[in-house]
Amino acid sequence: MAAAIHVVPDDSFDDWVVRGDIGHEFGHYGTREAAELVAQAIAREREAELIIHLPDGRTSRKSFKKGWAARLLGR
Repeated sequence: MAAAIHVVPDDSFDDWVVRGDIGHEFGHYGTREAAELVAQAIAREREAELIIHLPDGRTSRKSFKKGWAARLLGR
């Protein structure tokens, strides 16, 4: 299970790649928005962190990890 799901632009900035920490690629998408939607679904399912790598070098992070209360209540 991946600890984080990454959305990164490819080397030529033609498309966006969704991949896990160990480099497994989930797919290539024409827009960042499309890649983010897929990555969010994967991160939510795996209770992972979503990391968006922007072309200018900045990153944006969002955690989908569930806390102990959510796990206790089955949410």
